[in-house]
Amino acid sequence: MISPFRWERAPGKMPRRMTKPTKILSITAIAGMLGAFAYEYTVAPAHADSLGSFCAAPVQGEEHCVSSDRSPADAWNRAAANGELPIAMWAKWPSGMTADELVESPARLKAWFADTEKALSYVRDTQRNAASYKASLARVAALVAEVKARQAAPREDP
Repeated sequence: MISPFRWERAPGKMPRRMTKPTKILSITAIAGMLGAFAYEYTVAPAHADSLGSFCAAPVQGEEHCVSSDRSPADAWNRAAANGELPIAMWAKWPSGMTADELVESPARLKAWFADTEKALSYVRDTQRNAASYKASLARVAALVAEVKARQAAPREDP
């Protein structure tokens, strides 16, 4: 039996690949590229306006932040160049957004949680530094406490 996934060679002819699997593979690849293109030019720009940032700071040093569309490694490397371990890393919501605006929008809150998880997993899984992970968790806990306190505060209704 001739396998459609092997190169077949007829006597006196050049090797030829069966066409049905090739067509299916080509169609699948084109569909994947179109999906990626559609995502990049429809979903991504909407998120780009509301990007937060990844921030990192050595214990005795200044805060270094990069946009959350970049890698957490960029913020880490800047902080590491200007200080020593441990380095705390966290995600900030966009600077023009208040804590109220953050919690009122499920999409924004979800994006901030995803950025926070990305920053923490970078420290935990890539850097593998327990002291930095502990400092990062403390910084994230302070941000969550800020949001929680803001939610508990009485609101002024217009």
